[in-house]
Order: sequence, then structure tokens, then C-alpha cells
Amino acid sequence: MRPALDRRPRPAAPPSPFFNTAYTIVRVSNSRLAPAPALAPVDLEARETLLAYLDALALAEPLQERLWQEAGITLIQLSVLRQLRRGPDTAGRLGQAVGLSPASLTRLVDRLEARGLVRRRRESADRRCVEIHLQPAGEKLLGQVRVVRGSDLHRAVQSMSSQESLRLRTALRDLVDRTRRVSAQEGLR
Repeated sequence: MRPALDRRPRPAAPPSPFFNTAYTIVRVSNSRLAPAPALAPVDLEARETLLAYLDALALAEPLQERLWQEAGITLIQLSVLRQLRRGPDTAGRLGQAVGLSPASLTRLVDRLEARGLVRRRRESADRRCVEIHLQPAGEKLLGQVRVVRGSDLHRAVQSMSSQESLRLRTALRDLVDRTRRVSAQEGLR
């Protein structure tokens, strides 16, 4: 028998900072306060693609709210726990895997560690190296969280053909990889 999730009422989910910032930029750029300059066809294509992405990103907001209400964690925290399920990792590699800066990852791991979901351990061979390990409570939480299953998004993905699903998966992974490469290049400048 699976243990019950903590069902105590929680405050509203913290908003996604990226989504809010990106949405505000697009909303302001679409406003009638100032006429928008004419866009070149390439810029228009990029804009339309970004708007479609933001529409898709908005689909995560109800999932984020449900995850917060059920487990008191955010989607990015869930992503870190899922990454650690594969095995312990250093903060640097973990941050790269989930697309967080070292400072952001440190704060996130601090919160997860305070809840007993992860633990930092120093390597005995190299004391400078600290690995982050998933704790049994984190594994248990991962086994209980089912915010996507049964959602409208889940049903929509299930309704796709194998080819549609593959195209979407490939395009999303490519977008993530490209964005991380651009971010890494920006960090080198």
C-alpha cells in the first residue's frame, strides 16, 4: 500500500519566473502603447515560433499548481529529483542537465535538502567534490507524484500518432539542446 501524500493546503504555487517574464515581454510588445516596428520575415517566423512556445508553456501552469498542492515542489525541483534518480551527480553536472546556473541550483538543492529529499556528500578521494544523492524520501515522493497522468496535456499527447509524438519529442529536445548551447556560449563571453 502506498503512503498518502501530504494533503495539507498549501499557498498558491510560485509562478514560473521565465514564463511570467517572457509573457510580459510578448504582451507588452503586442500592446497598442507603441507601434511595433515592421519585422523581417525571419524575425516574424521567430516571433510566431516563440508565441507558439509560450502557448505550450502555459499548459504547464495547471500542472505546476497541482504539483505544488500535492507535493509542495516545483516542476524544476521535480526535474532535479528525476535526474538524481539516475544516480548521484555533482552540482555542476546536475545544473547543466536541468539548465540552472550554479547559484540557482545551490538554492534549489538547499530547499530539497531541508525537506530530506536529497543529501550532499563529499567524496572521500577528493574532498572538494560534492555529490548530490537522492534520499529515500525523494524516491518515495517521485513514486507518489502523478500530476501529469490524466491531465488534459497527457490525454492530448496520448491522442497523437507515433509519428506526431516523435516529431514533437524531437523538436522539443532540439529546442532544449540549442537553448543550452546558446546559454553556454553566452557564459563564455
